[in-house]
Amino acid sequence: MKQTTYIILTIITLIFIVVFTLQNTGEVSIALLFWDIKTSLALLIFSLFSLGVIIAIFILTPIIITLKSTLRKDEKIISELQETNVLNTDREVEIE
Repeated sequence: MKQTTYIILTIITLIFIVVFTLQNTGEVSIALLFWDIKTSLALLIFSLFSLGVIIAIFILTPIIITLKSTLRKDEKIISELQETNVLNTDREVEIE
């Protein structure tokens, strides 16, 4: 069932990309300092989107690594506290 859903979503996405590309075939001129590049609008949008994704990955990767490290430390502390709590509970039961 999940595979069928993924296949359908993939086909819909690919159809969307093809329609977008066919509708945006116009040529645009990009001027930057000494460069003057002519390219299709669809290629420009796709390139800038990809560049944005790559930049976001580079920015978020250290943050994710730090959060995972903090999570591991916190889970270790929680497990130690739970073990201490179990030991204290066992002592209370022995005392009574």
